[in-house]
Amino acid sequence: MIVEQTLNSETQIVFTRSDKLEVLRTRINDENYLNAAIQRLALVMSNELMEISKEGGRNGRQRKKRK
Repeated sequence: MIVEQTLNSETQIVFTRSDKLEVLRTRINDENYLNAAIQRLALVMSNELMEISKEGGRNGRQRKKRK
């Protein structure tokens, strides 16, 4: 069930949990959406890995060698 709320003369659409799940199901079954999502994930992960390797570890800390 989709509910419309009016706040400060602006109408906002509020989705219930089942509406959100239905939207996700529809998107997951869309091949173009899935391909775009995979590309976004790959880009974010690549950027994170590049940043980690550039800094020598997370937050600029290098790993200590074990003795």
